[in-house]
Amino acid sequence: MVAKIEFIVGRAGTGKTEACLSDMCERMAAQPLGTPLILLLPEHMTYKAERALAARVSRGHGFLRGYVFGFRRFARYVLMETGALSVTRISEVGRRILLRQILSHHAKKKDLAVFGRAVRRRGFTESLSAIIKECKSYRITSGVLRDTAESLSGQEKLAGKLRDMALLSEEFDAAMAGKATDSEDMMEALAGVLPRAAIMKGAEVWLDGFLFFNPQEMEVLREILATASSVHIALPMAGVLDAQGKVFLRLPENEQEAGLFHRSYCTYQSVLAMAHKEFGACRTILVRLLGQARRYAKGTALPALEQKLFRLGAEPIAEKAGVCLAEMANRRIEVECVAADILRLVRESGWRYRDIGVLVRDHDAYDGLIPLVFEEYGIAFFADSKRPIMHHPLAELMRSALDVVTKNWSYETVFRYLRAGFSPLVREDVDRLENYVLEFGIRGRKRWQQEESWSWHRRFSLEGEDRVDDARAEALAQIDGMRRQAAEALCAFEHAIRTGCDERTRNVRCITEALYALLISLGVPERLDEWTEQAEADGRLADAAENRQVWANTIELFDQLVEISGDEGITLADYGALLSDGLDALEIALVPPGLDYVTVASFDQNSMENIRGLYIIGAESNTMPRRVCEKGLLTDADRLHIADAFLKAQKSGAPKREISRGRQESSFGEKFLLYHAFTLPREYLWVSNALADGEGNGLMRAAIVKKMQMLLPNDVRTLSVGLETIARRDDLQLAAPRPALSSLARALRGQKEQRAEGSEAAGEGMPAFWRDVYNWAREQKELARPLHLVIAGLFATARDEQLPAKLAEELFAPRGVLSGSVTQFEKFHQCPFSHFAAYGLKLMERQMYQFREMDLGKLLHAVLRAYSEVVRTSYQNDWAAVPEEKRSALCGALVDTLTPRLQSEILLSRDNYRHLKQRIRATAERTVSHLSAWAAFSRFQPAFFEEPFGHASDSVQLTPLQLGEGYALSFKGQIDRLDLHTSDRYFLIIDYKTGAAAINLFEVYYGLRLQLLVYMMVGQILLHQKGDDRIPAGMLYSLVRNPIVDAGNKRLSAGQLADKIKAALRMPGWVLADIEVAKAIDSSFAFIKPSVKKSDGGFTKTSKDSGYIRTQKEFELMMAYVDCILRDTGKAILDGDIRIRPYREGQKNACAFCPYADVCGFDLNLAGYAYRDIEKESDARIERKMIERTGREDLRDAVHTSAAKGD
Repeated sequence: MVAKIEFIVGRAGTGKTEACLSDMCERMAAQPLGTPLILLLPEHMTYKAERALAARVSRGHGFLRGYVFGFRRFARYVLMETGALSVTRISEVGRRILLRQILSHHAKKKDLAVFGRAVRRRGFTESLSAIIKECKSYRITSGVLRDTAESLSGQEKLAGKLRDMALLSEEFDAAMAGKATDSEDMMEALAGVLPRAAIMKGAEVWLDGFLFFNPQEMEVLREILATASSVHIALPMAGVLDAQGKVFLRLPENEQEAGLFHRSYCTYQSVLAMAHKEFGACRTILVRLLGQARRYAKGTALPALEQKLFRLGAEPIAEKAGVCLAEMANRRIEVECVAADILRLVRESGWRYRDIGVLVRDHDAYDGLIPLVFEEYGIAFFADSKRPIMHHPLAELMRSALDVVTKNWSYETVFRYLRAGFSPLVREDVDRLENYVLEFGIRGRKRWQQEESWSWHRRFSLEGEDRVDDARAEALAQIDGMRRQAAEALCAFEHAIRTGCDERTRNVRCITEALYALLISLGVPERLDEWTEQAEADGRLADAAENRQVWANTIELFDQLVEISGDEGITLADYGALLSDGLDALEIALVPPGLDYVTVASFDQNSMENIRGLYIIGAESNTMPRRVCEKGLLTDADRLHIADAFLKAQKSGAPKREISRGRQESSFGEKFLLYHAFTLPREYLWVSNALADGEGNGLMRAAIVKKMQMLLPNDVRTLSVGLETIARRDDLQLAAPRPALSSLARALRGQKEQRAEGSEAAGEGMPAFWRDVYNWAREQKELARPLHLVIAGLFATARDEQLPAKLAEELFAPRGVLSGSVTQFEKFHQCPFSHFAAYGLKLMERQMYQFREMDLGKLLHAVLRAYSEVVRTSYQNDWAAVPEEKRSALCGALVDTLTPRLQSEILLSRDNYRHLKQRIRATAERTVSHLSAWAAFSRFQPAFFEEPFGHASDSVQLTPLQLGEGYALSFKGQIDRLDLHTSDRYFLIIDYKTGAAAINLFEVYYGLRLQLLVYMMVGQILLHQKGDDRIPAGMLYSLVRNPIVDAGNKRLSAGQLADKIKAALRMPGWVLADIEVAKAIDSSFAFIKPSVKKSDGGFTKTSKDSGYIRTQKEFELMMAYVDCILRDTGKAILDGDIRIRPYREGQKNACAFCPYADVCGFDLNLAGYAYRDIEKESDARIERKMIERTGREDLRDAVHTSAAKGD
């Protein structure tokens, strides 16, 4: 039987799909139990077509004759009906898995000529799968590929590609033979079984929605024509009736290669030629022309746009209704205006959401924006696209679990696994565990699986035993419990992989079973059910559907892995690649969550037909038309060479070989794609573009939109929305409560800025309706907090905050005593808020397992402390008596002993740290050598090292400073070193410094550097309590460093180098203005900053002017001032002063290295925020201020005389 062929042709909107559905319904109504009526469509159109067909059937009735298929589903149905489908159908997931397996073998053999380097590259299986599908669709066998490769001369790379493709295609087919089949093989088999399919006996077939048929589909169509009673093929084409009433199709729009309907016209010609050749059926071919546009509403510009938009030299259009052209400042505003306009149609015109569609050309640019904005505006929508599963938490769980095992339990892989959301730990526990792991540098399987409890903790001292108190012990026990919970399922998983199937017997089945067991042990199905229920409760129906499907898809993936590669031996790394390829191929096809929703889809694939209103967004020049990029394994040049080879090898009477033309084909198809999109709506078309992308880069309006502007009348509805809300007069801003509130904030801010700039129009700048919005929002209870935030943000000023005194007491002095270190009080003077954040809120930066400056200081302090103890016990406290070689050995031994105690052996953890340890040893040796050399010229000897004060157990008991009202201040710390004169009543304070070291009086005055003076004050008390009253001889910074000497272009001798190093290590600080005391400190004057004149042996003018020397009364004044400023500081803290007032001195300020910048919100652009500027003044002026503040008029003559001369 030869079918009657009817071509249903017409332009967009003429009713081709309508004609197909109407014909089917008419036949079903006439004969409900007649022969089958089959409608074949592209796969993505079947759902809506089936619904449309059902909607046409009389209410309360169904249908038995009608079938709606895509080609692939039709093939499956027919093969199952005829019994020809005897093996499992392999999905795209299975195809990728099988290809990855094949590629893994070739990666080991290294026998692929061209693809050898790419076989392990992620995404390569996707490209390979695509080209194999294309070859099958175009009926290009591996033999044809090889023959073509042999015929190519001068194209060795392409020939190599074709040989690799032939080899891989053959192995793919061989692996599937008798075990599985894919969609393309099913299509190939369909053509052979159609003649004996029961569904085709007397069937009438309609084909709609196709522009062309590939060779495989043409072969199926040939068999349909041979078996069906009638075949109706709907094609979009232009046509006219000639004088005899016959349909004439040979029009430029059809025949020209760049014509709008050229591709469908070629399809028409191919089907016609096949019908003539195969059946000689010229008398049974009919052409039904649908000439009148039925889709478009009367009085709109839409039918004229369909006719003229893509035609050269078209006349202007008179109508303007039904079109809106919009231009927005950015994409966010564009989507917001679309949402507002949709609500306008629904509220004012009575439209339903299902009447409206949104088409996006650049899906990536709008993917995150549309859901965000539509949810904010309360618009129900459905994204008509498949969701990839690769970013779902379950996919991340499986990938990370494998990575944990293969990458030796690295930090990144373990916490990727824990943060996937399926571990037994709650998020807060995962955060705590992660902080602990980062702090102590825990890495590797051994640490995570050890039987011993995790008990690492931060040591506050490197000497002696560091005891763990009860609170810390309890916290460590909690951390260890979390660790065991986190690792339990992973340990079982690793055990199943490594011991359940060893290296020799490990295969895909074994690993997949272990992975499945892991998911079950974690309760993944139950957790997904919980997420589904929560998403449904929150109204996130698409997320609920995704969570509902993802488990079934995962089980399908496991089934495909076992069925295809189950007994295949495999390494864990190769299994990971196999799993990743499978996950990359998995997609979730969501069903619309209801009946009333806005459909959001892409130009390339959507099921919108005859929709009432359409929004086309992103109409920019770089996307309309879109620049087509080369994709896949074959370039456009490759395809041209292959097509030329096919043509040369063509034999008379043999089927014509074809291959897709790649970008050229896509470029010609782009024009029709735009035509199809712009002609979809029947009543309303919105076309918009943004002027800038998310990064502020400029965007140009598409040429097609410019042409619309030229064709349409000047008074067509247009919108142009800028960034400045205050300038907007449209009511789209008022479409929804929350967005309106955001717009109100922007309008108010604009009004405020106008007035600040003194604009004449400031009073009229903001539209009056914003006052109504504000008044309305005040009456809405649910908007009370958002409105408050809007106003607070608009009039944001510096927070001049003060804690209530009671709260300040609870934070800082719960027992009436404010206790803290000198550093804490110095921090208050840097900025009161930073002090509050650090010591009130106790905010801390995340502790990382890394060697920091403070660790260097801690280690070197400990080395010097231990060294001094050795000198005291073994060398009668005489540093100069220790032989040089002994010093070096002793320093090395101390560094080796103390290093393991620092941060859980951090200096032994990596090669770079082990090298750093050697440098630290060299620094310790240099420091000890320098101090020993100084000892030979000094009459001061060390008496106390690392002497603590301020704690109950300390030998120094300080009387707390009284603050009044029952409060007191107690400070604590430790003096690095206190030296005593061997024969006179003087003492010297020495502070070891690994970093920058300097002291000046103005920093003392402003409370920024109090440490050394406090040490001096405490040192005097310490000696007094021991019955040894002494006078301070000075306070010095001992530089603990190994200086780098700049020799310039000179070659230095050993002596010169030693002198330069000694000069670089000279100790800064203050020395008593007594030449004899200074000589006692350093008789050579080579180790301290002050110097003497050769003429009379007195201090040099530089020593006086630089402030290196201080009188006894100056020291007394400074210590009195320290007492005063500490009391004032304590009072201010207990008064609740937490103002954001960072100091600034020249280029330096407290914010430079402050870790709390993101917390305080300090911003010079906001009113009230300002630095507390301090300026350098002469020492004399500062000392006079100190006298006034302390009230010590008896020390008036202590004013620095050298500086006073310049005052």
